[in-house]
Amino acid sequence: MPKLLNHALLVVSFLAQISFVISWIGFCIPVYFICQALKGNVVSNILDNNNYQVISNYAHVSHAAINHFPAYIYTGLMSIGVILVIIASLYELKALVKIAVNLNQKKYFTAENVKLVWLFIVSQLYTLAADLFLAGANQLTRTYLNRINIGDFSVTWSDICQGQFKNVGFRQKEM
Repeated sequence: MPKLLNHALLVVSFLAQISFVISWIGFCIPVYFICQALKGNVVSNILDNNNYQVISNYAHVSHAAINHFPAYIYTGLMSIGVILVIIASLYELKALVKIAVNLNQKKYFTAENVKLVWLFIVSQLYTLAADLFLAGANQLTRTYLNRINIGDFSVTWSDICQGQFKNVGFRQKEM
């Protein structure tokens, strides 16, 4: 194996290991969501946050909509979605590190590498499950507060459908 490729694999492995450690910090995000829900600040955080865009012609939100916003359901959906995203990223980074190490050791076609590729597939299933929870939470902000999440974890139902069937061969009829 060329020296340049050897060094590149070591760099990829090193960066993936650092990302793996940093990803564990992401478990603080659901804790933050839960603390905000217990304090009763979920709606005010959404309304005051720059990551939530106002839907045109709906600049004002009624007090009834604010009072009826299901903050605990929103918090639960967001928390579960974020946890699943973090688990997926941890699986992917773990597999990436091990594959890079195996390639560096010239273990190209091994049963372990096949299992690691399956780990990538499993992580994609976790991501798909997370998208369902995140889209549900973002639908609540759209329905009750007329806001669209454009920041982190801004998955919508149309993102799920487009992302899953985009490259499968389904084509829309052109007009």
